[in-house]
Order: sequence, then C-alpha cells, then structure tokens
Amino acid sequence: MSTSYISQGPGLLESLQKRGFQFLLWRGILAVLVGILLLISPFGSATAFGIIVGAWMIVDGLSTVGLSVDLKKRDAPWGWVLADGIIQTLFGIFVIIFPVSFAIVSAFFVIGFMAVGMVLSGIAQLSAPVENRSGWSIAVGVVNILFGVILGALALFNPVDNVVSLAWLAGIAAVALGISLIVFAVTVRNLGK
Repeated sequence: MSTSYISQGPGLLESLQKRGFQFLLWRGILAVLVGILLLISPFGSATAFGIIVGAWMIVDGLSTVGLSVDLKKRDAPWGWVLADGIIQTLFGIFVIIFPVSFAIVSAFFVIGFMAVGMVLSGIAQLSAPVENRSGWSIAVGVVNILFGVILGALALFNPVDNVVSLAWLAGIAAVALGISLIVFAVTVRNLGK
C-alpha cells in the first residue's frame, strides 16, 4: 500500500513546494560548489576530498531530517525519511573523522568494481554463441578483459593515485547533479503557478 504525501491535508502541497524548493536549491548549490572544487583541485589532498564528501553528507542528512520534521507536522509518513537523514549525518561524521581512509577505500572499490565489470563483460562477449560473434565482438571482449585486469591491478597496487581520477569523475557528476537539482527546484517552485 502506498501513501501519497499530497493527500495528507490542506496546505501540504504548498508547504512541500516551499520547503522542497529550499532543500533542492541548497543541495544543488552545494553539489555545484563541491563539483567545482573537485575539478579545480582534484587531489589537493585526500583529506580535503573526504572532508568535502563528509560535509556534503552531513548537510544532506540534516536537510533530510528537516524534511522529516515538516512531514511529521503534516501527518505524512516521515519515519523512513528521518532514518535516512540520521544515517547520512552519521556517515558524514564518520567520513570527516577518517577522510583519507574514505578517499582511498572509495577509489579502490569504484575502480575494483569497474575492473570486475569489464572482465565479466569481456567473458560474456567471448562466450556468445559462435554464430553471434564477429571479429569486432571478439576484439572488444579481449580488450575488456585486458583493460579490466590492468584496472584491477591499478586498484590493488596503486589506489591512492586513483583518487585523482575519481575526484574528476565525482566533480563532473556533482556539477551535473547540482545543475539538475537547481533546475528541479525551480520547477517545483513553479508547479503552483
């Protein structure tokens, strides 16, 4: 059974529009700022990266806690939203306490999962029935396996340097996310007009 937040009482839509606009706008602005910082200085230090992510998680978590309080006032379902905010805030604090570890472990896992994915993709391409394989699919399968193994070795033997690559990717993603959140915030604000 799903519950609609909108059907929970008069004025809820207007309240969610106002609060949603504020939450989305601040989250979007923060995402753009974080993205720009990551692009300008991708590896100023792993500590700065961890602190930025931790602060982002704390602000996002506290914003979500604020949303849950607003939902509770409107007698809308709020428990899972509150749990989400508390968990994000606690993980943000943990990341700020151990920022270098966070950056290195994150780089290792992201690049490690990419490597495993490439190897499995290559195996799948080479395992296709003979009538479905072409020279290109065989070449792509071999290249995927080779690059997957190289990427995996880099993740295992040089995870600290991989933080730079991931910082650039995270910066680009954060700017894109921030812009989309800002656009969505304006869309939410204009819903009732």
